[in-house]
Amino acid sequence: MLLVNPLPIFGKLIRKLSNSINKNMILGNGRLHLWLIILAFSLIAAYLVTPQFSASKPRFEIGTVAKQNIKADRDLLVEDKKATEKKVLEALKDSLTVYDLDPYLPDEIIQNLTKAFLFQADLPKNTNGLGDMEKILNISIRPEEFEVLKRRGFAPEIAERISKIIGQFYRNSYFVDGTLSKPDHDRGIVIRNIKTQAEEEVKDLSGILTMKDTEARLRKIIDNTLREETSPVLTKVISALSQRLLRPNLTFNRELTELKKQNLIKEIKPAYFQVLKNEVLVREGQKISEADTHKLEAYFSVKTEKITAGTGKLLIVFFLLVLLTGIIFHGLKVSLRWKVTKADILLLIVTALMQIVLARIGIFIAHALNNAFPFIPAEAGFYAIPFGMGTMLIAILINPYLALIFVILSVQILGFLFEGKLVMILFIFIGNIAAIGFIRDCRTRSAFFKSGLFLGAINSLTVLFISLFAGETGLTQILFKMFMGMIGGVLAGFIAAGMSPIFESVFGYTTDIKLLELANLNNPLLQQLILEAPGTYHHSIIVASLVEKGAESIGANSLLAKVSAYYHDLGKMKKPQYFIENQSRQENRHDHISPKMSSLVIISHVKEGCELASKMKLGREITDIIRQHHGTSLVSYFWEKAKREGDPSLNSFTESDFRYPGPKPQTREAGLVLLGDVIEASSRTLSNPTPSRISNLVRERIEKIFTAGQLDECELTLRDLNLIAESFTRILNGIFHKRIDYPEPGIRPPDYGTRKESNGHPDRKPSDIDKIRLATY
Repeated sequence: MLLVNPLPIFGKLIRKLSNSINKNMILGNGRLHLWLIILAFSLIAAYLVTPQFSASKPRFEIGTVAKQNIKADRDLLVEDKKATEKKVLEALKDSLTVYDLDPYLPDEIIQNLTKAFLFQADLPKNTNGLGDMEKILNISIRPEEFEVLKRRGFAPEIAERISKIIGQFYRNSYFVDGTLSKPDHDRGIVIRNIKTQAEEEVKDLSGILTMKDTEARLRKIIDNTLREETSPVLTKVISALSQRLLRPNLTFNRELTELKKQNLIKEIKPAYFQVLKNEVLVREGQKISEADTHKLEAYFSVKTEKITAGTGKLLIVFFLLVLLTGIIFHGLKVSLRWKVTKADILLLIVTALMQIVLARIGIFIAHALNNAFPFIPAEAGFYAIPFGMGTMLIAILINPYLALIFVILSVQILGFLFEGKLVMILFIFIGNIAAIGFIRDCRTRSAFFKSGLFLGAINSLTVLFISLFAGETGLTQILFKMFMGMIGGVLAGFIAAGMSPIFESVFGYTTDIKLLELANLNNPLLQQLILEAPGTYHHSIIVASLVEKGAESIGANSLLAKVSAYYHDLGKMKKPQYFIENQSRQENRHDHISPKMSSLVIISHVKEGCELASKMKLGREITDIIRQHHGTSLVSYFWEKAKREGDPSLNSFTESDFRYPGPKPQTREAGLVLLGDVIEASSRTLSNPTPSRISNLVRERIEKIFTAGQLDECELTLRDLNLIAESFTRILNGIFHKRIDYPEPGIRPPDYGTRKESNGHPDRKPSDIDKIRLATY
């Protein structure tokens, strides 16, 4: 089975992504790519710090067995459905049935009757209009009844008598189809006039007629109306037609009745009983009863509502994070002095997301402990979350200033996770600020653990003051919270110590710890350098001494400057004999090649040094300094030699072909290495290195480099250059200090009062060898 370590592969992918981002930023799509990164980060972070916005509600059936213990995570009000139903039934007893009263009905019947008689009177005598009359009156008429009316010629008097009967019947009378229910008789009904929409409650229903009551009332009215009628046949026809023309003027309104019932039910407040937090709703193996289903339904309904409400919160938090990260990254780009690469932004985002995930895991564990041991409050477990881990990593891998920016970003995001609780926000903020102060001078792996202990102590004190401010009096509870705060600090140190080398490898950063490892002169790379290019090794050691003190004088990273100086000329190992410090006095390889080829060999050591540094994983910072330590300076000796000797190939080249490709130093440390490199090489040309001559040389070289514009992009000020010159002069004076020349026996000792120079005339001009020495540095 083939085992593959994924870490180098993943690190390579991350570095390619970082380089791709940096390249795209340079090519003009930077703003778009940066906003895409911000949007992606904000969406992921918003999803992590807000509740899930979709969830399936489990179903529980009566009689089934619970598969696990379910405990209420909050106080709940559970509806007592039986008590609520009882209240509903009690309320519905007072609900009245609604009937619609049609006041237009008698007039409509009379109008149709008059219309039918007039219609029949106008028909020819031989025409049978029975069907038309039935259609107009909407009743059935017997043929013999129709013949009686026809013989009478459909006299208007007959219609008037029927109309009078109909009018008297409906006067002050309600006629309903069917019968009224017993509850209606007991409670009464509501009569709604469809003309005026007025509603009237009628408690006494004795005056409402049903089909049974109509015959007696109609017979009485007919007897009074047809008292003087002499024809029994006509009387019978009028009675029959009157009976059939009657229709109920009260109709049951089902829709309005149900609406009134629903409105009444809505006004009823459900009956509830309380379930307390941590109360067991069902136990594993327990049969679920109807009461249990009510509890479980209430529990999961509240939980589902809370989860569903997270959708809106997700969008709100997303837009807030877009605004927050956009402002922070804009500030990094515009307002801050140091240069922040897109790789730094990628590390910030990855670390912030990892910090959120750790916080969520910690919250989950805290709630799980609370469920298992109710005497342990979940809030106490929150203090054990390693909030300072991300800040430690950023401070170590990049710098403390960017770690402060990370604190602002992470505290705001974690504030959403803890729903804006001021106590937790204050705790996280104080701990993260303390983490920056403790970890900033980390030079060994053990410093992580020491910082974790110090951070734990600060966390404990913060918890103590917060508890006292909140008015807590339980000593045991306060001590337990302080203990959890200590655990959080120690965990932050342990996790940062474990993640630091991984992040170094994945993102290509160089920490002070790694720099100290590289500063060991027994490093195989330096041992190889001393064997293959001893002069270059000696030169690098002196440059390292110069730039270390120079960096200390201006407050730059002295360790980075020193280690970079050790490795800045690694590329010379490929062709060491082409560099003057590695040559014997009897030979010079450049005497046998053209000036152009000499310049190519000299310039190529920068590229070869970068390739070797990348291969040996020295880190991006050291590789950048190797690339920048000559800036875009001119290999002047070979350029002048080419012009002086009339190199035939010179016509196809320009001065730029004799210049280093650059870029110019981008950091103060890179600028220091450039200055130290040139000044150390120049100091070897001094025939009489007195303090005044060394001082003049140092300031002259720095002024020349500054005037040439090689320091324009590294933010070294004139004050910095003055301090650097003083420190360089002090170191070189120590190197070139005068020694007593102890004479052989019998030889007269030198006259120390004459200040004669032992290295030749004090005003000797630099030889060609000296110029080559300068050119090859």
